[in-house]
Amino acid sequence: MDGWTADEEALREWVLSLDAISYYELLRVPPDAPYDQLHAAFQAFCDDFHPDRHAGRTGGERAAVARIYRRGAEAWRILSEPPLRARYDEALARGVVRPEDLLIERASARSLIAAAPARIVDAVRVARARPFVARAEELLGNGDPRQAKLQLVMAMHIDPDNPALEAFAGRIEAAIARRSTRRDP
Repeated sequence: MDGWTADEEALREWVLSLDAISYYELLRVPPDAPYDQLHAAFQAFCDDFHPDRHAGRTGGERAAVARIYRRGAEAWRILSEPPLRARYDEALARGVVRPEDLLIERASARSLIAAAPARIVDAVRVARARPFVARAEELLGNGDPRQAKLQLVMAMHIDPDNPALEAFAGRIEAAIARRSTRRDP
């Protein structure tokens, strides 16, 4: 170990393996893990590797922890967004593991997210929100945007800051506005 402590050796092994393991291996989840399982795994990862938890380490150790944490945060960003996760899974199937090889840039990530799935329910990240979103889609399709809005509000409390749900809320608001202008003399 060349004078390395067991703790330092463990960090060294993590850093050396970062480029060879997939995001799934890094977060210790199976490739078919649902959003909730990914979220729990990322929280556990943060408990172990958040840089604030390692403030007392030497400079080199803090740099190693920071590198590991950045890769975990990167894994979370990719795996928590369905379009990006699908692209990552396709790359894994081709044998590409390193994220640098994917060339996922912010601009392309935004365009992937903008190309939202045909159904809003497919963009839900928290399983408990899916029934509310599915019902909201159904109600909007049946011409009842006010009830659809109520269902979507419930979903947005469960799955906050979801851009697809926020866009859907805008569509519902527009439908409500159209209905009210048709009824006004």
